[in-house]
Amino acid sequence: MNKLQRTASMSMQIEPRITQLEDAESIRPFGIDMKVLIASAATGGTCSVLIGELKPGDGPPPHRHRDHDEYFFVLESTISLVVDGKESTVGPNTLAFVPRGTTHSFKNIGASTARLLEWTVPGENERYFRAVYEMEVNGGFDPKRLAEINEQFATEFIGS
Repeated sequence: MNKLQRTASMSMQIEPRITQLEDAESIRPFGIDMKVLIASAATGGTCSVLIGELKPGDGPPPHRHRDHDEYFFVLESTISLVVDGKESTVGPNTLAFVPRGTTHSFKNIGASTARLLEWTVPGENERYFRAVYEMEVNGGFDPKRLAEINEQFATEFIGS
């Protein structure tokens, strides 16, 4: 199968999609409320789109994704964002782009719940968060299993 045939075959499997927030699937990996707006499977793996809610003080430690780019659009609150060692304070209507392999972290430094629109290209993060959530639901947090999930999805926590 040549590139044109693969592209045509893939586009036949992908359906247009409109997702209302209230209809999105809810997951809760790492104790973070998330809504899956578009799952990777719905885009043929090209991207996934989530909304994450972070309570004041919450956010992941420094980490990187070796095989996908990540985008954040701040919807609500104030976020401290560290990308490649450079710290920024960002608020609503701010977009951040984190290329694959770039160490980054973020934290809600606002007084209210932060809401972030997050998408990855290709769409690995939704599958990663789903795997973490399923681990937690089916037996609780297990550091050994998390290490396996991190390896599977090319995610590395720095300093852990």
